[in-house]
Amino acid sequence: MTMCRLFHSLSPADDSAGQLRRHILWLLLIRVILFTLLIGITALLQSMGLSVILPPPVIILAMLSVIYIYSVGSAAILQKKHAHLRRFGLIQLLSDTVFTALLVYGTGCSQSIFTPVFIFPIVAGGLILYRIGGLIPAAAATILYALVLLAEYFGLVPSFFHHTAYVQTANPLRTTNLFAVYGLTFFIIALISGMLAQRLRTTEEALHRTTLEFDRLSLLYKQIFDDITTGIITIDERNMITSFNRAAARITGYPAGEVVGRKLGTCFPEIILEEKRHRQVIDLEKKEGKMIRVGYSFARLNMPAEDPDDPAPCSNCKVITLQDISKIEKMEQKLREREKMAAIGELSASIAHDFRNPLAAISGSAQVLALDTEGPAESAATRQTLTEIILRESDRMAKIINNFLQFARPAPVQNEWFNLRRLVREAIDSLRMEGLAGCDIEVEINETMDCWGDRQQIQTVIMHLLTNSCQAVEDREGGVSVRADEDRWQGRNVSRIDVIDQGPGLEPETRKRMFEPFFTTRESGTGLGLAIVRQIVEHHGGTIQVDTAPGRGCTISILLPQPLPAA
Repeated sequence: MTMCRLFHSLSPADDSAGQLRRHILWLLLIRVILFTLLIGITALLQSMGLSVILPPPVIILAMLSVIYIYSVGSAAILQKKHAHLRRFGLIQLLSDTVFTALLVYGTGCSQSIFTPVFIFPIVAGGLILYRIGGLIPAAAATILYALVLLAEYFGLVPSFFHHTAYVQTANPLRTTNLFAVYGLTFFIIALISGMLAQRLRTTEEALHRTTLEFDRLSLLYKQIFDDITTGIITIDERNMITSFNRAAARITGYPAGEVVGRKLGTCFPEIILEEKRHRQVIDLEKKEGKMIRVGYSFARLNMPAEDPDDPAPCSNCKVITLQDISKIEKMEQKLREREKMAAIGELSASIAHDFRNPLAAISGSAQVLALDTEGPAESAATRQTLTEIILRESDRMAKIINNFLQFARPAPVQNEWFNLRRLVREAIDSLRMEGLAGCDIEVEINETMDCWGDRQQIQTVIMHLLTNSCQAVEDREGGVSVRADEDRWQGRNVSRIDVIDQGPGLEPETRKRMFEPFFTTRESGTGLGLAIVRQIVEHHGGTIQVDTAPGRGCTISILLPQPLPAA
């Protein structure tokens, strides 16, 4: 079980502590494998006649057993998340120098072929613990090797040496030379391994930072590519589509899987990449067959070369950007209409101002003429008829001019609370006095219902709507009803006013244009009544809803927002 956990822990780790633990586990595994192979291969060569010094099999087995037990025990301790990993690793490196010293001592001391094994813990220490991790095992190896040489010099060697090819060394200069050479070698290897490990660590950190930055940029690019509202299509030198973002799929109606890998001309023949024109507008047919207005442009795409020897990996790659401009063109059209209407409004205001004075003179003259009743009866009747025509037409012109002025120069909104039922009754009485409300009008409004808005302007709205509704039910059975109630619209409390008639209803084309200025279906109409209604309602922050169809009457609903509650 412990060995299974050991091998499982050899998987890569992301944090520095986990990485150090993994390196120590590798050290334990390599120690077991190294000593087993060294001793096993040497024993095999000795059995084949090679003259080498080895301890008796019992000692060899005992030494290997100690190494196995110690390594397995160390691995088990390491699995307990030891807090001092660097100290634990240093103990393991020093243990390796001790095992190496025992191996050298038992295989011939200065004549042992295993002396270079001291390099193993020194290199491992430099790689695991960097410079200090290499110098401490180097110092320990130097001291232990010195002890082995001193023991040999004073004759403290194992007794089984006398049955081998071992020759005792009597020259102290040779022993000193071995110590100097190996000791210097140990420290040089420690310094070199520490430097290489430090450089490797710096390189890994830089690579890690670069990888994280690259992943972040790659994720950012993918997020921008997928979330941008502009459609993006890339093609290679063969005009094959290589990428297709979500916006392009939404605009064209084709999912990326259906177009990537196909020719651009096959999927979208309307898109023509002409070098002279980089911005074009076309009618593009979507997948479901709907035609939309699309603006597109393209540019050359400089792709990185996979092969450094290839200077131009994609000499004719392009990136195409798409945008659905149907709504933009409609907005531009509406803006042009608004500008046109603004100009007409200014002109109307000027005309109305110039008409007021002559109109007053005509009206005054007609009134004086009406008072002049002297003369023959026939002349008096003629004068009376003409006078009535002048007065009637003068009133009509006055109303037209007032409508022009109201539309061209709307008055500022003066909001207040007022009783809606009383206001509707007053509007009906005014219309009947002017002869504009000849139909039956039923008011279904609670007497206590109040409305928030400009009282005079809302009365104008009601009068225009009632005038239109009464004209719609002329020569038909049925009347007009006015209803009102509290409602909710766009998260706010609103007052809802419904004007319902039983007229013939509206055709779709008429319904579409009914609020346009100067649009009317009556010969005597000015086409400004409903336009004024929409203007007033919009200035109040409200909206108008129309429910109509040919043959089933018309319902016009006015939604007027109520004031927000105080914070």
